[in-house]
Amino acid sequence: MHPLVQGLILGFVIVLPGMSGGTVLVILGSYEKLISDLAKFKIKPYIPMLLGVVIGIYTGGRIFASLFVLYRDLMAAFLLGCLLASTKALLKDVAFMKARRLAFIALGLISGYYLVGDSINLSNVQTEVSWLHLIVTGAISTATMIIPGISGSAVLIIFGLYDTVLVSLKELNIANLFFFAIGALVGLFALVNLLEKVYKKHKGMLSCFFAGLIVGSSKVLLPYSINIFVILLFALGFIAVWMLSD
Repeated sequence: MHPLVQGLILGFVIVLPGMSGGTVLVILGSYEKLISDLAKFKIKPYIPMLLGVVIGIYTGGRIFASLFVLYRDLMAAFLLGCLLASTKALLKDVAFMKARRLAFIALGLISGYYLVGDSINLSNVQTEVSWLHLIVTGAISTATMIIPGISGSAVLIIFGLYDTVLVSLKELNIANLFFFAIGALVGLFALVNLLEKVYKKHKGMLSCFFAGLIVGSSKVLLPYSINIFVILLFALGFIAVWMLSD
């Protein structure tokens, strides 16, 4: 598959909370080589893929932002299903039925619940965000996104910037996107290897904590009302990510 096409797929998919860029790279067979090359600042072969990622994120972001404005509860239900199902990838190899790991799940759950703000509603989003917040969140979300099983969009939800980034893509807010992109580059070239090493060393506890964070922060995607279509979209998102996590 051409690197540009791989990038398009990667960019479009990682817009969804619950979808891990690292998992997509593993499926595409590019993960190990990409991580090794990033550590060596070997980026020339990945320029077409990077271009595809940018196009995919921009296109996917605009589509989902527009749909979210028009069909808030349906899209929220779909994304909630994606987000909750992503905990499978985090916990499938973890023997978490131990007091310490259950404690990390509980800690993540409580932290996620109180860290996130109000429910996501793209019709009323504050896009005036400090440049430092955008850079830091861009760096952390991009670096964690590369780790298989962890969703960069989920990190954006936890930091309260998922809706801001989507609206910035939809409205082409150059200032916000510029600072977020700077953070993303820092995350790719300065944090990926560090986070991957830390994650591998403490995989069990970090996976449990992050799973708790995801569940706790998912309250921002709760639909305002429930009907059969909301339930179906939730099930569709949940099943899609659950099956991709195998």
